[in-house]
Amino acid sequence: MSDSPPFPALYRVAAATELRSGPGPDQSPLRGLSADQVVTLVGSAEGGWLEVETGSGQRGFAPAGLLKRQVTGAKPPSSTAEVFPWRNVERLNRDPKMLHPAFRNKALRTVARLNAEGFPFGIYEGMRSPWRQTHLYASGRSRTGRILTPVPAWSSLHQYGLAADFVLVLQGRWSWDDDEAHGHMWDRLEAVGADEGLVSKPGERPHLQLADVELADLQAGRLPPNTDPAWTTTFRWLAESWDGKPAAPILKG
Repeated sequence: MSDSPPFPALYRVAAATELRSGPGPDQSPLRGLSADQVVTLVGSAEGGWLEVETGSGQRGFAPAGLLKRQVTGAKPPSSTAEVFPWRNVERLNRDPKMLHPAFRNKALRTVARLNAEGFPFGIYEGMRSPWRQTHLYASGRSRTGRILTPVPAWSSLHQYGLAADFVLVLQGRWSWDDDEAHGHMWDRLEAVGADEGLVSKPGERPHLQLADVELADLQAGRLPPNTDPAWTTTFRWLAESWDGKPAAPILKG
């Protein structure tokens, strides 16, 4: 390419394919490219193929039809926004850096306090992409299965990094047991969360979210102040990359 752009041109692999030594299906395969992997453009298009570089530094050619351009004009990622496979609806994000600081600190204190009391809770899922929220919402509606969530994309505080699901870890496994032997643990989760400024939702016992926030404000792009680069980069990437309905909020400020 004659002119280097001021930011990397990032592409997401839409479906599993091969990285090849040259522009064409007859060229030697170098490695597999998995769906949702992000690669960087390093050369111009040749006959429907793009020269790209993987995160490990390996260069080669991939079919342009299986690569989708990421946010136009985006700055180089300063967090794992483009690294975590957000469009993979089966993947759960547990990285606390992706949570909004207003919620993150309260969530981590809640876990620390519970663990100190002998209650083995952990964050099972934190920030959730709109693609995954849409997939969960479809269960029991447009696809078979039980109802998993009452709200579509951008109507859950998970999309704003202001909610998380807290689940027990028993014998090395995530556990939702709430029988007589474990019921008091969930009661304590709710109590400690409330003490930290987190509220539960009826019928969703593992779910805690930041208190005193209005969904209408969030959907209008008005989020709690005092953000940090990790959350801001991730949220902007999710909102600007979202290509479904309803429309994503535009972050104010």
